Amino acid sequence: MKHDYFRVFTNCIVTKGYTQSIISDIQREKSDFIPNSLTEIIERLNQKESLGSIYKEYGKENKAVIDEYLEFLVLEEYGFYCTGEEFDMFVDLDLRYQNPDRVSNLIIEFKKNELASLRNTIPQVEKLGCKFVALVCYEGLEPEDFEEIRLLFDHTIIHSVEIISQYSNRISENLIADISLKFKRLTSLFLFNCPPKMNMRSKKKYCEVTFSQKKYTNFSFCGGISSNHFQTNLPKFLEARNHNSCLNKKMAIDIHGNIKNCPAMPESFGNIKDITLNEALQEKNFKQYWEVTKDKIAVCKDCEFRYICTDCRAFTERSEMNADSLDVSKPLKCGYDPYTGEWEEWSTSELKQKAINYYKQLS
Repeated sequence: MKHDYFRVFTNCIVTKGYTQSIISDIQREKSDFIPNSLTEIIERLNQKESLGSIYKEYGKENKAVIDEYLEFLVLEEYGFYCTGEEFDMFVDLDLRYQNPDRVSNLIIEFKKNELASLRNTIPQVEKLGCKFVALVCYEGLEPEDFEEIRLLFDHTIIHSVEIISQYSNRISENLIADISLKFKRLTSLFLFNCPPKMNMRSKKKYCEVTFSQKKYTNFSFCGGISSNHFQTNLPKFLEARNHNSCLNKKMAIDIHGNIKNCPAMPESFGNIKDITLNEALQEKNFKQYWEVTKDKIAVCKDCEFRYICTDCRAFTERSEMNADSLDVSKPLKCGYDPYTGEWEEWSTSELKQKAINYYKQLS
């Protein structure tokens, strides 16, 4: 049987950048760098252009290079040789992002002495269909606080709770094991201002636990862009292609009870003491950044990582505004330059100093 065509698996999607591209297998959740020249060939192959046609156009002198490209795709299981009939058996992946929840994630900053006020908030979160909640406390939570939080989420539709809290010397490995055992909805525990060399030595099962020696007093730690945060999975990839990868379907309540897109953003849409989350969601500009994809953001639109990377509208380089007066500048805390393909430490960049000084004055 003659294989006149080559088909890239529909779950393997190429994102072209300025200097290079990546191919993302969103089923196996992996990405690889590929040259832009291979991206151009893949685009033609996906249009069912025959191998013979491509070989002819590129010439005999480039046949060895094309064969090497195709061998790489086969070896890494990104594609396969096929007949025309086999090619047509594969239907292109639906790249729309679909999530029925009105809000998918909600961040709540709170003070320990106001923990009880969450009893009035959690039912509102449920009414929005939200199933992922992050709780942020800049004070050290005690064992009894964790138990009170657990009871708040029992018998709710919320199935993932992340807690970010200052470390308390009453938090032990046994306590974390006990919390993990009882608090089934707790998926992540991030403790900051920890003593040096804190870690979990036991082989017991826990939720994901992170210890940090850094001290945080507000949400300014948000917005860091790093390859460690890249996610090649179907929901995140599709959301980034169609919506803002940070703010779409997101809400937040800051430490003062102000309802925002993110605790670090300046604009408030009311206070939880005066209005409901649903009422804030109906405010005219609440969703204004939800549709600002990476393809609409300066520099990011030329980056090969734009669909596996997150975004930040709270801290930007403050250099670009669109026709709707929305900030579409590159995230401030990103040190990657897609025009050179190199990473650098963002905080020392001379080009970012004006924006850095601006945010320092606000803190």
